[in-house]
Amino acid sequence: MKLSNIYYLHEIGGKKNQEDYIWPPAGAATGSDKIFIVSDGVGGAENGELASRLISECMGVALQQIPAAHLNSEVINNLLKTAQHKLVDYARERSLNEDMATTFSLLVLNGSRAFISWCGDSRVYHIRNGKIQYKTSDHSLVNTLVKNGEITEAEAAAHPQKNIILKAIRADYSPIEAEAIWVNNIEDGDYFMLCTDGLLENMSDSDLESLIQKTNPEEEAMIYAFQQYCFNKTRDNYSMYLLQTAQGNSESVPAKRKLIIGSLLVLFVMLAAGGYYYYHNYHNYHNPSLKTGKNFPPVLEEAIVPPVAPPAADTESKAALPDYEIIEEPGKKQADSVENSKRKNEKDTINSE
Repeated sequence: MKLSNIYYLHEIGGKKNQEDYIWPPAGAATGSDKIFIVSDGVGGAENGELASRLISECMGVALQQIPAAHLNSEVINNLLKTAQHKLVDYARERSLNEDMATTFSLLVLNGSRAFISWCGDSRVYHIRNGKIQYKTSDHSLVNTLVKNGEITEAEAAAHPQKNIILKAIRADYSPIEAEAIWVNNIEDGDYFMLCTDGLLENMSDSDLESLIQKTNPEEEAMIYAFQQYCFNKTRDNYSMYLLQTAQGNSESVPAKRKLIIGSLLVLFVMLAAGGYYYYHNYHNYHNPSLKTGKNFPPVLEEAIVPPVAPPAADTESKAALPDYEIIEEPGKKQADSVENSKRKNEKDTINSE
């Protein structure tokens, strides 16, 4: 399984510094890459930025050495523990605060299957035919309240404690409890999206589905469509990898890189056309030894890059719900009530504000 389209965002948003991190680094991903990570740092100043980058890079490098078929929650938590030790050592060697931490979301592609893991409130989505088939469950206070039936999802979106997370990778040797799941039947054209909570600040699941359905995947318009919900609207950093799968050996260039290359090509063509127009009109007009009689009109951008209308949304096809293999950690139990959850996680609760 290859990737036909790779879109990414790594934006500072409404914060003063960038505490999110994506791996591969922004602009470096190709259609042959199999490992993608999006993390959201916590801790303020530069601490959150260091935590998200160090954990993401350590995990990205380590996962390249392990066959994807061997991945499970135990393997991921052991790798995260090793990365956590490096984070602790880094902080202590430089006398940094140990209150730094990071969320973690992971996608590993393996043939027609995909491995997903997460810790905290950074999410992973599986989308087929414009419909969300699966999304990870946030390790947050408000999500615990929703699951226990104490508040609705609408109430959770405006809850004053919506930024409190119950799990993260911290720089203090605290336990790590990442969850994991296998997606067993990826189909051609499926999307996977990894994102930080800032991307979803003004975007609901229905907004996400509508955006995927109505935007042409072959154009850079996909990035602009996401920016409509985030640019100058999101108080947090916002980052994502949006990946579309394809059969065969198709290669992909990240959308932002395509946008830059396309813009440069258009600029080059326009400059060349402008020079040609100048030479055959202004230059020839002032040089009596050259007679042309031709008057070339200016080149319009529409003539170079004709607009392409996006295809109509597919409202007829209905994708069957794929099979998901949930991986449970040995001895792991969920709290019976939100009060138990609060007591259990009292020391590990982190306010990402």
